[in-house]
Amino acid sequence: MLVAPARAGRPHDVAAAAPGGGAPACRFCPGNEGETPPETMAVRPEGGEANGGGWLVRAVPNKFPALAPDEGVHEVIVNTPRHVTRLAELTGEEAGRAVAAWAERVAAVARDPRGLRPFLFLNQGAAAGASLQHSHAQLVGLPFDPPRLVARERAFAAAPACPVCADIASAGGRLVAEGEGLVAWCPEVPPLSGTVRIAPARHVPDWESWLEPAALGRCLRDRMAEVERAFGESAANLWLHQRRPGSDGDFHWHVDAVPRLGTLAGLELGAGVVAATRSPSEVAARLREVALPA
Repeated sequence: MLVAPARAGRPHDVAAAAPGGGAPACRFCPGNEGETPPETMAVRPEGGEANGGGWLVRAVPNKFPALAPDEGVHEVIVNTPRHVTRLAELTGEEAGRAVAAWAERVAAVARDPRGLRPFLFLNQGAAAGASLQHSHAQLVGLPFDPPRLVARERAFAAAPACPVCADIASAGGRLVAEGEGLVAWCPEVPPLSGTVRIAPARHVPDWESWLEPAALGRCLRDRMAEVERAFGESAANLWLHQRRPGSDGDFHWHVDAVPRLGTLAGLELGAGVVAATRSPSEVAARLREVALPA
């Protein structure tokens, strides 16, 4: 449990409007760079000064962090200068550029001399925890190993074979899409109803072992768009699972795309037991029905 009172001060732009009406004033849009802390990374193909315009993707410290700077890292990675709110709205080029930036910042946090544990995630929509709607990912560098990630690593260590490889091999009707070295499927045991999991088709433990940002960006964008078409809900979370930095343990990196199709209530929060309202095979079949053209 992180006690993070600074989070209570986060601004929310879901219903906010700019003076005189129109779109809300967005601190992540170009021209508002002064509304964020100084950037930690930016892509400016045409050059330009740091913390100015001309960027295509930009990372900054979170102004309302879950971790104080002396404890760890909490960054925001703005996926595009365009004011879009959903990953499905990115172009293929934008999605690939965003994934490349995510990977660069994850690697930077992994090199932190404090030995932080990077965890990358994306909240899309107010129901999924996003307070600012301009499409962005977040990266935390935790000063401890989070229990759910530790449990995942222990499951890999205890299994006779890679659980991700085994789930892909047995997916059958749970398969959603495959190509460009990636597989998307609905895991047999999803974290929440409607989950789509994306992983390399071959066994690789972390992004540094194999990552094609353009391919993963397109895959994530398309799967998120298909979930919206299938279930009429754009609120969703993404998160990355990969091997702990510096570890030589077995793992198979994967990204979970989790639409928020229901509400976490007493059973889930109190007992840690999730009652999925849709079976993985049902979800996969529906996603194949609405699949975007390759």
